[in-house]
Amino acid sequence: MKTNICLPLGLPEFMILKQKIQKDTIYLDVETKKAPEYCIHCGLSTLKRHDQRIRKVRDLDLLDKTLYLFIHIKRWRCHNCNEVFSEPLTSVPTGKHQTYRFRKKAFDMCSGTTISYVSRKLKVSYKTLERIYYDIAKKELNDSACSGVIGIDEVAVRKGHRYETVITDIQTGMIHQMGPNRDYEATVALLNSFKEKPPSVVVMDMWKPFFKACRNSLPKASIVIDKYHVVQKVNLALDAVRKSKNKQIEGLKKGRFCLLKRAFRLTTKQFERLDNYHHQSDELAYAYYLKEWFYDLYHQPNYEAASSFLNNWIIEAKKSPFPSYHEVCKTLETWKSYILNYFELRYTNAKTEGINHKIKNRKRISYGFRNMENFRIRVKLECSKEQSIIPSSLAHSVDDAA
Repeated sequence: MKTNICLPLGLPEFMILKQKIQKDTIYLDVETKKAPEYCIHCGLSTLKRHDQRIRKVRDLDLLDKTLYLFIHIKRWRCHNCNEVFSEPLTSVPTGKHQTYRFRKKAFDMCSGTTISYVSRKLKVSYKTLERIYYDIAKKELNDSACSGVIGIDEVAVRKGHRYETVITDIQTGMIHQMGPNRDYEATVALLNSFKEKPPSVVVMDMWKPFFKACRNSLPKASIVIDKYHVVQKVNLALDAVRKSKNKQIEGLKKGRFCLLKRAFRLTTKQFERLDNYHHQSDELAYAYYLKEWFYDLYHQPNYEAASSFLNNWIIEAKKSPFPSYHEVCKTLETWKSYILNYFELRYTNAKTEGINHKIKNRKRISYGFRNMENFRIRVKLECSKEQSIIPSSLAHSVDDAA
């Protein structure tokens, strides 16, 4: 004996005419409850029924079954303007074959996973789901106002030195702009979007095309060199000394992590290894001392103290016998004023680096992107802020369908 399902559809504009269940699919014939009162072209109420057509529309799953609506759409003719039009639907976008709520559900499910996975889960073709996702994504993106502090960095998107330049808001963590390449022209094109309300502070690394572009497009902005990249230069100088001593000191080839780790974070075993290296080479101990001393730069209380500290460190490093440290001194002298700007403004590129990490994870999850514009849209939408990832076990809810 067959029994009909009695559950609210959740679409108040429709009246159910009949239903049919076949294996894992439910088919509902529905029609609108109210006829349109006015012509959508001339606005007069001189309407007469013209004909009727059926549109097949996908809706949210119901009771773990795929749900299709066969909408009996009435078409009307206006006696005043003689135009024929279909009755408007509030639950289904014009020209689409999915309800608004199904499209939103599909869009939400794509967050944190791949479109191909969701297409298999929902039994929708990949191309259809891709169109749904990016149609909604473009509407979800909103160009928020700049807080006045931006960070510039690059992120590798493909092998062979293929990069994207990313401009973020340091205070809000939002991605403002993203574009191909990391050269001067590409960066200027991105920064020109801030002409109406230019930022007052720009945080970056020591990549000269970024610097030249900022000086050209944002001449009044203060430039701060990110402290991570400054310290990284000194770490690389110490690592160059380590490599030159590999053959002279036993076990040093595997001691890179031990040397680069801060002294107060070393375990007892690591400290013993480090002490052994220093006993075997006074030069390595000297290089390590210069590295540890440099870290105190960012503990200075103000601009004047930091400037004095940096000058003293450069003088001492120039006296050392290490070519790698001499190169660092040249770099620090070139960028000195922008490095010291940190002690007046106290901004770093930490949020930008964090966003870049999210971008790389997004790229790995999707196994890369062929369409870079779609990649930028997805990155701006998902990597600018925390996204709620929907567990696959909760992807379909009876409460949503009912």
